[in-house]
Amino acid sequence: EFFAVDKNITFADLRGTIQLFLEALFGDIEVRLRPSYFPFTEPSAEVDVKWKGKWLEVLGCGMIDPNVLKAVGYNPDIYSGFAAGLGVERLAMVLSQIDDNRMPVTLDSCNSFKSV
Repeated sequence: EFFAVDKNITFADLRGTIQLFLEALFGDIEVRLRPSYFPFTEPSAEVDVKWKGKWLEVLGCGMIDPNVLKAVGYNPDIYSGFAAGLGVERLAMVLSQIDDNRMPVTLDSCNSFKSV
């Protein structure tokens, strides 16, 4: 999970940070954001990557709600911020070329990761 709070943080900052983060992990990969709902961010989005010809959700994100900023002592008229939470199992799927996210939790498949 990651977040940033400062003066003049925008959704464009969030979008750019996510793009750079995912490119650092996966290289040149197509990324899309879809509107969503999370209780502590507004607006919120789910982030998908194009993987094996299909869209795969890998994280949720959004702009930190002004009430959350107030609750931790920041003036939301001055400060803004974004937050994101990763789906670690989805990232592992892409990095390890796993087609089924249930695979790493089965006994037989865990044996195949002993060399990692």
